[in-house]
Parts: sequence; C-alpha cells; structure tokens
Amino acid sequence: MNDKSKRNTEKYVSPDGSLTFLVVREHGDVSLGFEGTPWHTHADILAALSGLSQEDAVSQFITSLLENKRVIAMATVNGRVRDVWVTGDPAEVDIYKPENEVITFRLWDGSAL
Repeated sequence: MNDKSKRNTEKYVSPDGSLTFLVVREHGDVSLGFEGTPWHTHADILAALSGLSQEDAVSQFITSLLENKRVIAMATVNGRVRDVWVTGDPAEVDIYKPENEVITFRLWDGSAL
C-alpha cells in the first residue's frame, strides 16, 4: 500500500462541541467538511482560489476557521441540521431554499452572527 492509498482523517471539534470539522486525505485527494453534512471542498479548489499550494491553502483554511475568521452557515429544517458550510458571503440568500429551512450563522467558537 503506497501513501496515496492510505486514509488519514484529522478531526477538529468546536469549543461548544456542536461541530466536527474533518480533513480527509485519501487516494491523493484532500477533502474538508463538517461531519455528517453534505457540504465539502477540496484542497485543489482552495489552492486555485488562493494561489497557494494545496497544503498551504488547506492549512490557511483550517487556521482561519479555527480562529473565527470564517463564517459558518447552518441550515436547519424543523430543528434538525440539514447542512453546515463555510460561507464567503452571509448576506447571499439562497433563493432555492425550502420555506421551512432556517439558515443561521456562527463562528467556530459558537458565537452567533
């Protein structure tokens, strides 16, 4: 088994214990997202957007998330979390969201926006 076929998962749990952020390295790919939710991104996308190497882009993304410099959106339907993602623009409204979906914003430390 070579290094690219191994799975390595880093876990970061928010101070309030409500979110777990995962960095999964597998088959030469690095994906980042919140445990139990569909949203995720990849190292190559972060690198392309930032102009950094993939490793530097991932490191910068994680650091900025953990230092409360990135806004986290949480979509709930009937009180149950449907998705969690990092948003670049909290003011951007999803015109396709269901009427019963509520989107709230927070920081990693649990502070509401």
